Amino acid sequence: MRRLAVLQWVGLLAGAGLWASAHVVGFGITQAKCSSGGQGWGIHFDVWEGLSNGLAALLTLGAAGAAVGVIFLTRDVSYEDSPPAGRMRFFAIAALAADVIFLTMIVLYAVGTLVDVPCRQA
Repeated sequence: MRRLAVLQWVGLLAGAGLWASAHVVGFGITQAKCSSGGQGWGIHFDVWEGLSNGLAALLTLGAAGAAVGVIFLTRDVSYEDSPPAGRMRFFAIAALAADVIFLTMIVLYAVGTLVDVPCRQA
């Protein structure tokens, strides 16, 4: 049960954390690329954005896999059952839905940053 609880929380919280991390890292990459102090660094914006968002998407898929694993291992339990098994199944179902949403957000963010021009005058 302890392992299922850990997987359930990873599935529930990892997607949000990875999306936030990719967003913050992407902001930092953009600032380093576009600021006058970072001009000499030779930062390849598309490579770093692709790597950070690709890693976040891959790890979010892993978090969704953890949620699917908990759903599969609690298939004989209803989410309306008493805790802890019913609660784990409920949170795993919610985690899977959240991970799909966060994965979509990461992919849309990656496409938006890679297609758009990062540095332009306001």
